[in-house]
Amino acid sequence: MQKAPSDMYFESVVQPEHEGWLLLDSLSKRFTYHSRELWGQKLADGFVSINGELANLNTVAHRGDKVVYHVANYSEPEVPTDFKVIFEDDEFMLVAKPAGVPVHHTGHIFYNTFTAIVRRGTDYETATPMHRLDRDTGGLMLFAKYAESAARFQKNLDRILLKKFYMAVVRGDFPQDVDCQMPLREDPADRLRLRMHHFEDGKPCHTHFRKVGGGVLPHPVGDDTRYSVVEAELLTGRKHQIRAHVAELGHPILGDRLYSFDGIYYEKMSRSWSRESTAQADSNVVDNSEIGLSAEDLASLGGKSQMLYAYKVEIQLPYWRESRVFECAEYPEDMAELVRKAEKAV
Repeated sequence: MQKAPSDMYFESVVQPEHEGWLLLDSLSKRFTYHSRELWGQKLADGFVSINGELANLNTVAHRGDKVVYHVANYSEPEVPTDFKVIFEDDEFMLVAKPAGVPVHHTGHIFYNTFTAIVRRGTDYETATPMHRLDRDTGGLMLFAKYAESAARFQKNLDRILLKKFYMAVVRGDFPQDVDCQMPLREDPADRLRLRMHHFEDGKPCHTHFRKVGGGVLPHPVGDDTRYSVVEAELLTGRKHQIRAHVAELGHPILGDRLYSFDGIYYEKMSRSWSRESTAQADSNVVDNSEIGLSAEDLASLGGKSQMLYAYKVEIQLPYWRESRVFECAEYPEDMAELVRKAEKAV
């Protein structure tokens, strides 16, 4: 684990549309994690500078001004910061991301994003992910070592990253072979708006599933006493595609807080994040031991983490004669145990 520094400095640039605004109004409009009153307090206490000079309540912002916000006693939720480089050449790295760390910054994590962790852990300060994985999904990610390489190849990513395969552990007895072309989109009526659902007018989505094995769960999860290990080939790349497809098929992924049990554990976790944000806004100090789900909650979900892992990719870099396949099975511990048991049973 790499803890965030106790003093953090967040930089931003005043946008053209905020020309001539009070800096207080600009900050309140753009960065809503603090109330206007709290931004006023931060300005009054000397935690905000503009172009290298301390700002105050009467400071006027101009387009292009550099704003720096100093957060003292800064704290973030702890995330895994280990990673493994599976392959690298002069321009690219294939890196195994652990589950539980976001690729880009979130409302709660700025320092220990996976992109920042890779940059600090290698000699490549502008290393750029060519695609992304959900925070709770681990597995193989392709990084360009330099920003120039990322810009040059990003538009033709489908010619480089040819195939992506995931391993998932799902509830129940999954069918042996399923070619799922269920269109997905968000449902405005869903209380959890980020979830994807099957709608005929949704975006085209295509996942091919192949059952690898299965077994008996250590304890029942919902109404299920059995589990299946399933390989999923991602043929399109929509948000939450694999998670939503298996949930719609009646076999949600073990440990998936959003698509299992109607999202009640995701809501509980979100309430914990909300309490954390309030604590950080009030004091900049967070007790991470009180954030998230209990051991009983995780047992009910069937796993400490979401059991979905991007374990295999086929890559064709422009300067290769033939494509290459890379695999990595650095599964979370509880997922690895179930996969091993399923493989032994085959």
